[in-house]
Amino acid sequence: MSNLAKAINSDLMTSHCGRFYIDGKNITLNTFSDFVDGRSSAHVAPQLDDTFFNESINILNHSLASGRKIYGVNTLFGGMANQESSDAITLQKQLILSHLSGVGNALPDEDIKGAMLLRANSLCHGVSGIRKEIVERYLMLANNHVLPLVHEFGSIGASGDLVPLSAMAAAVCGISEQSKLKVKGEYSNSIAVLNKLGLTPFELRPKEGLALINGTSVLTAIAANNCNKLSNLFALHVNIQTLIAEIMECDVNPFSDFIQRNRPHPGQIAIAKLLRESLSKSKMVREKSQIEADLMNNDLIQDRYSIRCMPQYLGAIIEDLFAIEKTVQIEMNSATDNPLIDTERQTHVHGGNFLGQHIGMAMDKQRICVALMAKHNEAQLAMLVEPSFSRGLNPSLLDEKGKGVHVGIKPLQILSNSLTPLLEHKANPLCTHFPIHAEQFNQNLNSQGFGSAQLTRESITIFTKQVAVMCIVVAQAACQRSNQKGDWKKDLYSQRSKDLLQSISKVLDVDLFSSTSPVESSSSGNYSAWLERLTFAIEHNKLPGAKSIDWENIELT
Repeated sequence: MSNLAKAINSDLMTSHCGRFYIDGKNITLNTFSDFVDGRSSAHVAPQLDDTFFNESINILNHSLASGRKIYGVNTLFGGMANQESSDAITLQKQLILSHLSGVGNALPDEDIKGAMLLRANSLCHGVSGIRKEIVERYLMLANNHVLPLVHEFGSIGASGDLVPLSAMAAAVCGISEQSKLKVKGEYSNSIAVLNKLGLTPFELRPKEGLALINGTSVLTAIAANNCNKLSNLFALHVNIQTLIAEIMECDVNPFSDFIQRNRPHPGQIAIAKLLRESLSKSKMVREKSQIEADLMNNDLIQDRYSIRCMPQYLGAIIEDLFAIEKTVQIEMNSATDNPLIDTERQTHVHGGNFLGQHIGMAMDKQRICVALMAKHNEAQLAMLVEPSFSRGLNPSLLDEKGKGVHVGIKPLQILSNSLTPLLEHKANPLCTHFPIHAEQFNQNLNSQGFGSAQLTRESITIFTKQVAVMCIVVAQAACQRSNQKGDWKKDLYSQRSKDLLQSISKVLDVDLFSSTSPVESSSSGNYSAWLERLTFAIEHNKLPGAKSIDWENIELT
């Protein structure tokens, strides 16, 4: 075990299930999740040795010795880049110290740990003029869950995440007495922590400070965590909608391959196929002859849009979610500082890879997807609680034993009604609201990607609570419909729906396959406790989510 692991008495080094090697271009959302959740440790790929990192350093030093002017190395920064620097070494330290201006709460550990990985990965392109040992320290600390204090406010996603990454660099490199590192859940002076771990502070060399703080690693880490959470939530949403389709005894013909072939959007095709396969053995769906017969009882000849148009509605959402994941994955594996050193042409190139526009716009779009799913839930919930729309379910899904005393799931509908407008409001874009006067008009384009990613995180948190509401609602509706049928619930629904109901039953500690319904069981006021348990279960993938759907074989090209 390393001295570091011994010094902090960490179990993480021995509890990692695996290790993976980063080379600047090979991180996926899955490997990112494994690392952030502590299932694996990250290390610099063996082929990226000191010689590899030194190549860009040597070119940089040669350019400086030749009298070349290099932004941020022997000039000042941004709107002051027309001024020369008198001390290239001091400049790098002062660059970081001057940007320690973050405020607000600490960012979540998962975002900081992910950002440390992504900063290291970006520098593994070998075009940033930085030593390998600095990159390795980022990974060493992150592997052992020794994390810097980084605040939630301070970045406009223009020259990357200057302020958040400065807080990270100052702590990791031991540059400031004010910086803090978290060890075992407590923040302490970063230099003191490093000393305790036997790590000496780094004296930064030309361009190394700029390489550490000029990039999109924090906003991209937040976005990557958002993608992983929403992938699970979307799959759970599809499972809930599948159960609702069964509760409403839907017509499966709108999901037919014939309909989709005549409007071949890949997401629509994928969702329709999933619904067809899921409902193929359900005893709850109606045949065409039954639907036509029900017309005589004043039933609609076709289902309402929230069921009939699920391939079109959810198909558009999944296409956007897949496109967003692709964008985030590209950004995770990009070199995002400036200037970059072209080792092939033996020169440096000034550019703008630090602008977080792709992530800013992706996160804005992701919040729209969240709001659309919430609206879908609202439409379904409203349909289930109104007998004239629900094909005869009780008002507010009130249990028969509670008539005259209880109000059914009415409070849950009101809760959902309170959450959805918040998600709709947060769906408004942030990336269009950038100030053109930022930093002496130099950063006159800025992505607001850092703020947008955090807004999306907030939306996902709220949406998770609404999904928890829907779990109770569909469980109650499924029980009520099957009781109407006079049949044992397990024999009616598709396997996907049975798995969902079984998982909800386990979390709520209510046997949904007996005569007891959730509303009857909640008569003593269990809703808040249930919602907390369900939210926790959803956040920790305890309900049938991403793993219940084979996304790998869904083609969305």
